[in-house]
Amino acid sequence: MQVIRDLAALTPGEPLALTMGVFDGVHRGHQYLIQQTAEAAAAVGGKAGMITFWPHPLEVLRPTMQVRYLTMLEEKLDVLASLGKLDMVVVVPFTPTLALTSAGDFMAMLARHMTLRALVEGADFAFGHDRGGDMAFLRAYGQEHGFTVQTIDLQLADHERISSTRVRRLLSEGQVEEAATLLGRAYSVRGLVVRGDQRGRLLGFPTANLSIDPQKILPADGVYAVRVRIDQTTYAGVTNIGVRPTLDGTRHLTEVYLFDMQRDLYGKALEVQFIARLREERRFAGVEALKAQIAADVQQARVLLGQPAERAPERGESDERPLEV
Repeated sequence: MQVIRDLAALTPGEPLALTMGVFDGVHRGHQYLIQQTAEAAAAVGGKAGMITFWPHPLEVLRPTMQVRYLTMLEEKLDVLASLGKLDMVVVVPFTPTLALTSAGDFMAMLARHMTLRALVEGADFAFGHDRGGDMAFLRAYGQEHGFTVQTIDLQLADHERISSTRVRRLLSEGQVEEAATLLGRAYSVRGLVVRGDQRGRLLGFPTANLSIDPQKILPADGVYAVRVRIDQTTYAGVTNIGVRPTLDGTRHLTEVYLFDMQRDLYGKALEVQFIARLREERRFAGVEALKAQIAADVQQARVLLGQPAERAPERGESDERPLEV
């Protein structure tokens, strides 16, 4: 999949089937739309393409609003590439100037850079200044300029529309398994391992402390069974999101305990995939009670993730875990 970050670099050529939108989360509804775009491309004997806007239009249209993302830009591009359906994705910066651009002017701009033969959009799609580019506009424009417009019905799960808003709501409630059903994959976050206060080592469960983009949505505070990608390898573990009230914590942290891991992770990029929620974060009577609960959490996560019981160190083997940060 080719990623194009400057529309001006394109020139008209091979016929193109296109879909446009923000596509935050790339959930199952988006994936169905992408599949239909790929089929439309085959029908016109051309390529399947996407235009995705970044940042989210609300960041420009409502600058005082805090916009939080299910997928940051590079995450979104990685998910799109993994689907294997699109030949190219054009990232169009959403700017104040673009926000004032009419639907007709935007379509004319596209025509200068691509040979559009099919446009595939959801039934509620609209774009351009004052959302003037609705489906009625697009059908009339397409008829005049030689491309078809295909409207895709909104996809449902449990009789409710699959949407980015619905996924956000589930994550805010800690329902990561339900969110995964709508996404078609486990919800994940990416972050760099940074130095922490090393309290996890004192508890016997050394953790990696992650620095995560503040615009990225985190699941509700609590403890989760997770899979963690480091480079090209996937590990199992437990993640705690919260302030660690038993330890009188004040900072909101995302900490990962990896099973059977003994390596230095400082500065490493981790992708944490949330598989199941084990419990909410809560204050315990003391450190010993907290340690006992963490041990129980780890055991439960091992079972959920199909991991063997933790191996005890061999005689003379160090049990120190340098991942504690």
